[in-house]
Amino acid sequence: MHTHNLSHPKMITLIINQDQTIQECHGKQLQSYGYTQEILYNKHMSEVFPNKTYIKLKELLNLSDETITVEWLEHNYEVSYQTINNSGVFNFFDISSYMHVETKLQQSLNDLQSKKEELQAVFDLAANGISILDHDGMFLYANKFFQKMMGYTMEELYTESCISLSSPEYAQASETAVQKAIKYGSIENFRKICITKSGVPLNASMSLSYLKNRDEILMITSDITQDIQYQDELKKQVELEVAKRTQQYEIMCHQSRLAAMGEMIDSIAHQWRQPLNSLGIIVQGLRHLSRQESFNHGLLEEIETEIMEKISYMSQTIDDFSTFFRISKQKESFDVLESINDAIRLIEVQLKLNHIEIQIIVDKQSTLEVIGFPNEFRQVILNMIHNAMNAIMKTKPENRYIHIDLKPEKNTLLITIADNGGGIDEAHFEKIFDPYFTTRENGSGIGLYMSKVIIEHHMQGRLQVKNINDGAAFTIILQTKELSQYGNDS
Repeated sequence: MHTHNLSHPKMITLIINQDQTIQECHGKQLQSYGYTQEILYNKHMSEVFPNKTYIKLKELLNLSDETITVEWLEHNYEVSYQTINNSGVFNFFDISSYMHVETKLQQSLNDLQSKKEELQAVFDLAANGISILDHDGMFLYANKFFQKMMGYTMEELYTESCISLSSPEYAQASETAVQKAIKYGSIENFRKICITKSGVPLNASMSLSYLKNRDEILMITSDITQDIQYQDELKKQVELEVAKRTQQYEIMCHQSRLAAMGEMIDSIAHQWRQPLNSLGIIVQGLRHLSRQESFNHGLLEEIETEIMEKISYMSQTIDDFSTFFRISKQKESFDVLESINDAIRLIEVQLKLNHIEIQIIVDKQSTLEVIGFPNEFRQVILNMIHNAMNAIMKTKPENRYIHIDLKPEKNTLLITIADNGGGIDEAHFEKIFDPYFTTRENGSGIGLYMSKVIIEHHMQGRLQVKNINDGAAFTIILQTKELSQYGNDS
């Protein structure tokens, strides 16, 4: 039987006689409800208590050392009963506040249980393996996804660790990962190969987080086998596409060189025509000299010198042609002005025949050394000059010119090739660098495209174009040698 202090403010004491009438009452709470000794004296219990409460109190009369809980006066009471000197004593102790706390506690416990169930559901329905390990990597818990992924039941996992489930070559790395997670707090996206219960290798990505207060490790595991297979397939597709594009590019390079070679052969034909005609005249002159009675040896030496000059000129033309079409395998330092002069020399006869003045303007402070591919650069310059010449021949202006301006600007060299051939039609402006686009009747449409590829992709420069008053101006922007040395070679 519970005992309480009778003077306690939450205590009410009722003394009854054998016929269940109240003889005495004590307790401050009674006064707050208007009950006094005079009012309750000789009142039968059934008149004071609600019927439900009265029935429970009657049952308590026959119980010894028991307590019950009843409702009375809008409060909850814990009630005990004892017999003293032929009188019965009821002790009512107000437990309303305790019951409120108990109710809240029970509600909290219910909420906690509900959250636990929700969390368990999240763990089990998660699209990743979630497990709890001890500081040695042994399994303390694993969700259903992880169990299914690895083929183990939870009972079987209790005897396993994240190290024992690793393939042999990753066992040491897995142990190190556990140690690092404990030391540094976490480790993310640790990749390894696990072995399932059936012996199937599984590519996994793991993130570990150390729970210091519990001395446990939370591990989240993702099966990335399909991702790796997809990446491998994607890599193969990329390699095939790169190989296809490389082959396409090589074909275009070959076409570009063939087109340039055709133009070069035409240029050589122009350049050789005059010396060949001269040699024919000299041969005829030698035949005439051989019939004379007195032979002038001095004149013969002059003729020999002239013949050798013509042959040397023709030989140099062949050498220039051969060098021009030799592919550069590595980047090298070269002088831009020299390369421009080399390109002009291959086409200067045609320029003269068409009365086109070509002029190079060089800023005295220009740094003319760049890093790149000299032969490919000469091909670009030749293509630009040839296009300018064709434009001029088509429009036939009075004062025909091509100006090449070399000017430095913020660690770069600007090479501008301008002409007075009428410029580029606005309708074609956005397409001139597209492959196979041409406005010429027999043009290949790859010259400007390959020029842009060479300048921008091979030499990390830029190729721009704009119309000027009476023609077009192409500008090549290259890094100077000093800046290129700090750049990345491709």
